[in-house]
Amino acid sequence: MARFPSRALLVVVAFVLGACRDPAAAVSDRAPMGASSSSSPSSRYRVEHDAAPNVILVSMDALRYDRTGLGPRPTTLTPNLDALARESVVFHETESAAPWTVPSHMSMWTARYPSRHGMVNKLRTDPVTLATTDASLDPAIETFPDRLRARGYDAAAFTGGAGVSARFGFGRGFETYLDDRRFAGMDYSRPKATAWLRARASSGGKRPFFLFFHGYDVHGQHPLVGLDRARLAPSYRGALDGSIEENAKLREGGLAQIHKAGDRASLEGTLTRDDGLFLRAVYDAKVAAADRELGAFVRELRDLGLLERSIVAVVSDHGDEFMEHGHVDHGHTLFEEQLHVVMMVRFPSGAVHDDVRAPVQTVDLFPTLFDALSLSGPADVDGKSLVPLLEGRAASSPTFSESDYRLFVHHRAVREGASKLVLDMGRGEVSLFDLASDPGETHDLAASQPAVRARLEGLLDGYLRRTGVRRDQFLGVRESPITIF
Repeated sequence: MARFPSRALLVVVAFVLGACRDPAAAVSDRAPMGASSSSSPSSRYRVEHDAAPNVILVSMDALRYDRTGLGPRPTTLTPNLDALARESVVFHETESAAPWTVPSHMSMWTARYPSRHGMVNKLRTDPVTLATTDASLDPAIETFPDRLRARGYDAAAFTGGAGVSARFGFGRGFETYLDDRRFAGMDYSRPKATAWLRARASSGGKRPFFLFFHGYDVHGQHPLVGLDRARLAPSYRGALDGSIEENAKLREGGLAQIHKAGDRASLEGTLTRDDGLFLRAVYDAKVAAADRELGAFVRELRDLGLLERSIVAVVSDHGDEFMEHGHVDHGHTLFEEQLHVVMMVRFPSGAVHDDVRAPVQTVDLFPTLFDALSLSGPADVDGKSLVPLLEGRAASSPTFSESDYRLFVHHRAVREGASKLVLDMGRGEVSLFDLASDPGETHDLAASQPAVRARLEGLLDGYLRRTGVRRDQFLGVRESPITIF
């Protein structure tokens, strides 16, 4: 194990791949994590520094990739994120492991798919008493923050609570874990995070640290301060007001349309296209506000002399729907508006910029960071380092996603290149899309492209075996949903 002098180098991570093989073999035939560091020591994707790197993970909860300046139709909403991207390796085709906060973040924390880390919902029901209790990560599952703590890192988190609350297992081993407000934004967590950094700097703290910085600024349950309907959408004549109370009512109303296995959450006939555009306008205003908070945080790092001695990565955990497929919010489908997220990594001094267009997945985030830092990670993970991909020594692999959102739905998806297959486990039916020609996923090709369908179904079957889920496990099964949000 390498020894480092006391001076610390900062690694900042903010959330934003899959050769085609059976995912059941994805771990067993892989070299141990960090083994790929045997490549040239001059690799631009590896941190070679005589100081122990600090690690900062920044998560912009619910941020859609296509509502940033990174997307195919760039917006002007995220100038600070875009500026950071110009100094970073940007993974433009990142798929989240799950379309909502708890399983998605835990998949990053553990580099395991949700069915393998077990945190598929916030609550668990006792099969005998039917009583519900808070779910929590199995203590036997080691996380990447656990491994950092074992390496002597201090650990602190400043979050928006709710789905990343410490009680779910995220706070294990942390000296400080802020989660005292539900759905708080970075306007709440950032001042506390920067105060912690400044206090640490003034006290001469020498130990390396892991910092998790998170906020729900663009989430439907985070209010938009100063919401002015007339300014946001001057031509809108509908009845919506964009409030968090309205968001909850609409979300639950759509879910209530699920009466039997395989039904879809839907607000069709209740909301119009104009309603969806209005809600997206509210969302966009939140995105702009979140970007300002990110910019303030990056400036603070620069002022403290930390940024230029850092690896900086940026990620989101899921997106949001605005009637693209008949509903709003997230969790209930595996369409791209909910899965396509932001992920970028800024290497020291911003000297490396690459635009990676190959599909990648969020479970690969921590393995990539650990490989870049020549650290060994936990065993028996699903994610893998993307450094070999960046160095041109490996091909892209299939990506996998899943949702058992509050037991209303059971969906699984696989993506290979531009081809994407989604399995509705309640109906036992698959849908096939070509994201290159149909990015909105409106034309099902399952019947017209049987060869592509068969190939992707084979990959998905391997994923199901790997995660211990039978393909018919939820077929025709209507479970009692979790009604507590």
